[in-house]
Amino acid sequence: MTRHILAASTALAATLFVTSTAFAQDSAPATPAPAADTGQIQEITVTATKRETSLQRTPIAISVFGQDQLNKQQVKDVTGLADFVPSLHFSQQGDQAAITLTMRGIGNDSAYTEVADPEVAIYVDGIYSPRAQGASVLMYDMERVEVLRGPQGTLFGRNATVGAISLVSAKPQLDDFHASVEAVGGSYNRFGVRGMINVPVTDTFAVRAAFVTDRHDGYIDYQTPPAGVGINQSAFVTGGKKYYAGDQKSARISALWKPNDRFTWNLSGEYYKDTGSPILSLMQNPRPGQKFWSALVDTAPQQNRYSVGIRSNASYDLTDHIQVAYIAGWSRVGGSGDSDADAGAYPPSLNTDGSINLPNDQFGENRTVYSRYDFQSHEIQLKSTGKNTIDWILGGYYSHEKNQIRFDVDQRNGYRDGTFNWAGSFIQADREIDSRAAFGQAIWHVNNWINLTGGIRYTSDKKQDVGGRNVTFAGCPTGNDACAAAIKNLPGIFGLGGHESAQQLVDQLNAQTAQFGNLWGISNNDVKGTWDKVTWLARADANITDTTLVYASVSTGFKSGNIEDGGRTANPETLTNYEVGSKIRLFGNHATLNLAAYYEDFKGYQVNQAITTRDADGNITGSQIVTTNAKGAKAYGFEAEFNANITRADRVQLSATVQKTKLDDLITVDNRLYLAPTGDLPLQGLENLKGNELAHAPRFSMTGSYEHDIDLGDHGTLTPRATVHYETRSWLSYFNGDDPSRYGGPNTDPNHVSGNFGTSFDKQKAYAKIDLSMTYTPASKAFSVEAFGQNVTNKKIRTSAGVGGGPNVGLAPVFLSNYEAPATWGVRVKANF
Repeated sequence: MTRHILAASTALAATLFVTSTAFAQDSAPATPAPAADTGQIQEITVTATKRETSLQRTPIAISVFGQDQLNKQQVKDVTGLADFVPSLHFSQQGDQAAITLTMRGIGNDSAYTEVADPEVAIYVDGIYSPRAQGASVLMYDMERVEVLRGPQGTLFGRNATVGAISLVSAKPQLDDFHASVEAVGGSYNRFGVRGMINVPVTDTFAVRAAFVTDRHDGYIDYQTPPAGVGINQSAFVTGGKKYYAGDQKSARISALWKPNDRFTWNLSGEYYKDTGSPILSLMQNPRPGQKFWSALVDTAPQQNRYSVGIRSNASYDLTDHIQVAYIAGWSRVGGSGDSDADAGAYPPSLNTDGSINLPNDQFGENRTVYSRYDFQSHEIQLKSTGKNTIDWILGGYYSHEKNQIRFDVDQRNGYRDGTFNWAGSFIQADREIDSRAAFGQAIWHVNNWINLTGGIRYTSDKKQDVGGRNVTFAGCPTGNDACAAAIKNLPGIFGLGGHESAQQLVDQLNAQTAQFGNLWGISNNDVKGTWDKVTWLARADANITDTTLVYASVSTGFKSGNIEDGGRTANPETLTNYEVGSKIRLFGNHATLNLAAYYEDFKGYQVNQAITTRDADGNITGSQIVTTNAKGAKAYGFEAEFNANITRADRVQLSATVQKTKLDDLITVDNRLYLAPTGDLPLQGLENLKGNELAHAPRFSMTGSYEHDIDLGDHGTLTPRATVHYETRSWLSYFNGDDPSRYGGPNTDPNHVSGNFGTSFDKQKAYAKIDLSMTYTPASKAFSVEAFGQNVTNKKIRTSAGVGGGPNVGLAPVFLSNYEAPATWGVRVKANF
């Protein structure tokens, strides 16, 4: 860790030296000119405190990106931000097309459906976006994107436990008509179009419309099916749409009505559609003779996801110093999908005697038959405006979420045409969340250079499952050999039903096994939980010079408890964050350096674990994701962001994080790696992961970008740009490998073989990713042409880790991972009107 800190500080010092030398040779004119002429960094306005403030005067660790910067960095959704925001990382989930975020080491890879809530809140135009699928909405026609690090619960509300991402779309303007259009094409048959038009209808009313489409072929090739007598090769997928394909489109229309100087109303509606394909786990070590980006697939990818939302923000100035605002939103996210859950890790094969070997439980299909997540929120704010000794804001908040989903799991032996193993349908007809809150925050401007901030919020969350049912296969009666022989030919739940009730589905399934009795059963998920908490913020900041702001804060975060299948609940999470930081403008505002150091004490960390139960023959009799509370976790680190216009033609951006994380205590019951406990061996499968690092938290990471304008005179400007993102080793799960040093304590599995799975199956090795681009802009700036390459060295960067086989089925483990995209290239053409 010391080595990385030294490297980072040396690089920063060298950059500052080069910068100061360049400025000494290219001094500013005696008479100040506009920022665009002098090369100064222009002031950026943010709304992180629910009022407009200058970024460099806002005492919060925050990264900000305008649409032009997002374009330069090839950021089209939330995942693209991870390379440029200190301590932000993401993982991807296949069958729900979801993205989960981790910030400062804290996150939850299962927070993508009704199962769990995220720790990093996402807001669009001030409206909370509760489901992770909403995070994949394309970033187009944005005014800016603000990423706030540290608890933001006082002003931003529920689930901003460790941070918030605020997407602010471009608003209609009353000044003039303007429009733009651009097209992009590239590798994997990528093609996309985006555009916007702003129309001032009257002096007080304007509309703005924007749209985007973006598609590309999938990255994963289909492998040739295995051959042999009795193996049905047609059960494998060999053509059609590939996994990791993209096909997204979205449109937004916005309106601004400003009838006078006191009243402003922004209203927008947005629609999003995703008919690409899910991602698929790949074998970390491909079988001999197979390409890395390929898989043996027996479930064709299918995805049909959508979201629609309406957002409203109306404000009225009651006086010259008091404003009232009402912010409301409604959204619906839903769709269906079908994905291969086994990734072809254990294909069928032929035994030496010519019989078919069907590895136990090694075909899996995950099917979202339907899903619909409805959300509405209402917020009233009363706040001071203008210049005041004390700036204050008071507010009330209410949101309601209703989730519905049917999710089917079919598991067979060997492959799709293998014998039946187990199946289940998880039907959540009405899983609801109600959240109520009241909050207030005040900033006392003690004098011209010292400010004190205090904030408090009371949150009350109620979660309930009404009528949730699990339909699962219970298995044959013990000793009924005839039943066991017949069950092998069951079709499972493939293609059965749609919106039927659990009882109707069970009746259909039991009709197939009537001669052996009712082998399918229903379990109830009805449960209700209520949690409340007061969170608070205390902060002091001082402008110690005209160009330097320093601050110190203590803040708390809260995420309510969780309701689970089987009528169970998990306890809430709480976080206390201690932070100091500074924001510095350097060299006559040609550079900025923002620093933050933090220490986080996390209590009740909600961890999602998999429990699978099996009979004596190894057949699955049940499978469930459960949420348990770890004792807690600690995280501390240092973040830096540096931006400099070295000359009028040279620009540098650097961001870096040094961090360390540690689990306080976690008894894992996860049967993906360890045997399930039994009555004879109560400690079997239980391991204490105390001291492990948190997932997606490399000790050191940094991103550096450099661009240079080549002046072509009357012919315009050519701008090459290079970005390097580097990370040290990180873990992709809380297991931290299968480390022999961990065993021997009071909660040790007596049957566990130390180091059974090695120590690298969930380890992402250190890597450096390089992105390059070249942009031509004519002197008129009427259009631009850009050529770009991403991950040009084709690094294999994992975002998650899993395992197939293992001790539960008597198979040598095969390790699987989801990956970031391979090397891609493209060309973008943009025209302005």
